[in-house]
Amino acid sequence: REQKVKKIHFLSNMILQPIGRELRRDFECSYADLDTVVATLNSKIDCDYLLLLLDGRFFYDFKPSNRVQNVAFLKELLKEFRKHNSATILLGNIDEPEIYSIDSKSLRLEQKALLDLNIELEEFKREISDLEIVDIFSIALKYGHKTIYNRKNRYLFQSPFTKKGSQIVAKEIKDAIKRCEAKRKKVIVVDGDNTLWGGIVGEDGIDGVLCDENYPGIGYKRFQQLLLEIKQSGIVLALVSKNNYEDIKELFENRSMPLKLDDFISTRVNWLPKSQNIKDIADELNLGLDSFLFIDDNPFEIDEVKSAIPQISTLQADKDNPFNTIDELLSRADIQAILITNEDREKSKQYILEKKRAEVFKESASIEDFIKGLNIKIRYWIDNLSQLKRVTQLINKTNQFNLTTRRYKESEVEQMMRSSEYKVFSFRVEDRFGDMGIVGVVIVKDTHIDTFLLSCRVLGRGIEDRIMDIVLSEADIASSEYIPSSKNSQVETLYERLGFEVKEQKSDGSKIYKFISKEPKQEYIEIIKGEL
Repeated sequence: REQKVKKIHFLSNMILQPIGRELRRDFECSYADLDTVVATLNSKIDCDYLLLLLDGRFFYDFKPSNRVQNVAFLKELLKEFRKHNSATILLGNIDEPEIYSIDSKSLRLEQKALLDLNIELEEFKREISDLEIVDIFSIALKYGHKTIYNRKNRYLFQSPFTKKGSQIVAKEIKDAIKRCEAKRKKVIVVDGDNTLWGGIVGEDGIDGVLCDENYPGIGYKRFQQLLLEIKQSGIVLALVSKNNYEDIKELFENRSMPLKLDDFISTRVNWLPKSQNIKDIADELNLGLDSFLFIDDNPFEIDEVKSAIPQISTLQADKDNPFNTIDELLSRADIQAILITNEDREKSKQYILEKKRAEVFKESASIEDFIKGLNIKIRYWIDNLSQLKRVTQLINKTNQFNLTTRRYKESEVEQMMRSSEYKVFSFRVEDRFGDMGIVGVVIVKDTHIDTFLLSCRVLGRGIEDRIMDIVLSEADIASSEYIPSSKNSQVETLYERLGFEVKEQKSDGSKIYKFISKEPKQEYIEIIKGEL
């Protein structure tokens, strides 16, 4: 099936057609009239992406320190735009090619004022749904003002970019779109020898491997620091190494490195095929293998894993120059985080707690005893805008326990939350081990359940039953549906169990249900309605 060409609408106080010419091979481009920012943001536009690139003079007169109050004004305009449009907003941050002064202190103050302005624009992502920054500031730092700008044309024709500059900005716009559309990885599986450190621990010894302040050891140290930062952003780490476990354990205990052994949610140090170890980790974490990225310096290991697990992503580490590995990893859209939620920051901790729950389950006499012993509490909210980003995140990454696998943009979910036609339920689960965060979403349109999903890590505890009890108590439910996917077969008959009857079954396996009746279940799971 031919893929629909995405539409980009350009809005600016500059001439941007040269950038559009660089993008028109991949996108359908249209342009608002020059200096119509206010009128355009107050109207409805037919596009997939609104590209808003503003010259710094929208915010200040010559010097960034002379800033007018247009930051708050722009924020309110974008909020107004969001009420009527679901297009993703691509907002360019600000660079100023003409900051100069004969006084170095004054120059630094102007540079700081520009940086402060960009930090304020970055914060827009917390308040405005489906907004990503096009980082003009950073590409100007990287390539230099002489490469990016034509100062004469900036004032003569309101067209500030050189031909090369237009190409570079167009690439940054494409990268921003990739970040918006990419499905973020959940696990990075990394090799040890010549990947996390230089050398082979079994041959060079723990004092002989390279991860220090000298080149090339500094490159491996920086790589580990990057992985630690990625872990803190919500992607968990796993270690798979063909080695003796005691050697690896001794290395982490005796060498001062950014990563510690307990930074890895799972370790497989043995001589088995790495593909087998990765599959075992996926089973342990109950995650799909397409959410994994495997990093190894050995092309044989990359090929073996890729052959056995075609859906996995791989990155071959450069053992001769680990800085190249860093650059490759940073360039991946599926690693970038547009905005990090509290649940992201707690991800590793949550998986560790889940292992403890699994240990308790093994010791329990029955499933019912196990559930009773967890002291589960379900807190729920309806149309809680403060949880918008986490709710949207769940909608777009949950596959296995997802009855329809419908994907919605953040702006679309926001409009549902504001509409009287919809109810958007969000569910937080806690037990005696800790808080698992927001793990469930149900969307009701009128009397129909449009979306019903739960995070895999809370399955098998009767939580889905209690969630349905909550929904039935808060909404007049008449119907629901199941749409099969390659991953959600485990919930194919869920609605039958929850009191629904099949009204229509389609040839593709989809089912339309009507609600009959349901008895409340698991009353020992406490329900608490959260305050907005």
